[in-house]
Amino acid sequence: MGDRIKPNWLTVTFPDFVEKHGLPRMRFHDLRYSCASLLLANGVPLKQIQEWLGHSDFSTTANIYAHLDYTSKLSSAQAMVDGISLPQADHFGSRWDRTAEKG
Repeated sequence: MGDRIKPNWLTVTFPDFVEKHGLPRMRFHDLRYSCASLLLANGVPLKQIQEWLGHSDFSTTANIYAHLDYTSKLSSAQAMVDGISLPQADHFGSRWDRTAEKG
């Protein structure tokens, strides 16, 4: 058509595109957030995500997206559970058993 694209053209037309294709309502910027979420969920380190998103400061990426890594929270919790070794003694029984009986 010969005209320059206006800076907000994509932002303005994106909702119509989403609706036309039966996608859930979202803003164009939400794609950026989804991209970071998917990268993080698939084990991409935050430093690489910072570079992918173009954040100049690592803390920006870490503060915005670090809470999304739910899988690593589960694996960290499991590591803590696996690391708790309660002493067993044949004549005293397990401390866990006594705690469980009281609680």
